[in-house]
Amino acid sequence: MDGLNSIKVRVEAGPEDNHRTENLKPVLLQIENALRELIGHATETVIDLAAMPFSDQDEDDLRKLLGRGEVSATIDAFGPTLVEETAYPGVWLVEHQDAERRRLTLHLEITRIPKLLVTPRDDLADGLAALNGLNAPAAPTEEVQ
Repeated sequence: MDGLNSIKVRVEAGPEDNHRTENLKPVLLQIENALRELIGHATETVIDLAAMPFSDQDEDDLRKLLGRGEVSATIDAFGPTLVEETAYPGVWLVEHQDAERRRLTLHLEITRIPKLLVTPRDDLADGLAALNGLNAPAAPTEEVQ
């Protein structure tokens, strides 16, 4: 018996290899169905690409297939969040990073506008109160003689 050396092992992909997980086509079908639901029932969908086997090569392929749309935004809160519309209206890539710019999440959002870009209702009231302060009549100043 040769121990572990007698066991034949075939390595299909390592961390440096460009490999595909075969999950790209199912993700594209999920996007298509989600877009159909958004159009037909106003149902929004978030696809967490980290929740499934999805390689760097898969991500590169996905980005090439989806292309870039006309809208992108960066939000700076506890690290940058990159929001990018794809060439398909209603399909958005949203990447959250930490303060050192390490990826925390990568989502596909199928929605008219990503939730992160929608102003919270409470913030609207705060904005109105601040504008009221700007538009309030200035207090009269006394002239010093």
